[in-house]
Amino acid sequence: MATRVKGAERHASAAILIMIMFILTSGCLQDKSASGAPNEVTQTPAATERAWTTAIERVSIELDLLNSEGWSTLAGDLNRPRTTTLLWYHLKKIIKYEPKVVFGHPDKLNTALAIPVKTGGNSTFPVMRIKGVDYYIIDPVTPEIVSEFDYGYMYDDPGSVPPGFFNDFRLNTDDIAIVEQWMKDTGASLYYTDFPSK
Repeated sequence: MATRVKGAERHASAAILIMIMFILTSGCLQDKSASGAPNEVTQTPAATERAWTTAIERVSIELDLLNSEGWSTLAGDLNRPRTTTLLWYHLKKIIKYEPKVVFGHPDKLNTALAIPVKTGGNSTFPVMRIKGVDYYIIDPVTPEIVSEFDYGYMYDDPGSVPPGFFNDFRLNTDDIAIVEQWMKDTGASLYYTDFPSK
């Protein structure tokens, strides 16, 4: 009986020793893999963005980029409501959230985009309170986040504006040709529809 216990203890000790050797050689307790190469963390493109960048910071960076690529020329070729629609599509793709369309007051076609602070994240950018909610207001022509805007009605998207104004916001074939030519001339890339590009 004592021989069996000693044999079992030897087997247990051997099993523990084999387990320790396996752990050490597999790299589990080291900063390198079993092959000896340093552990590398592979990151997806999304993970390479600064983790602390808020949606509104990304929007601001994008607005600066568009401005540097001559957005004002494109906005001059389109009218303000269509420029609003174009920027609405583009920003929605970037921040994965649909900004709201704000009509101006008294000029309803003096439009802007609004991103709720709760969605855009906290920042030092100016904020406007509309119907009890804080928004970042984006002038689509400049384009920039503005501190003042004479607002009127607010709509969820360019397609939800009243029928009398719908055609002012709709990008037609000629508008799309203007956008595509601008992208070709500047090398800029814009999202201007929910449909896949050709």
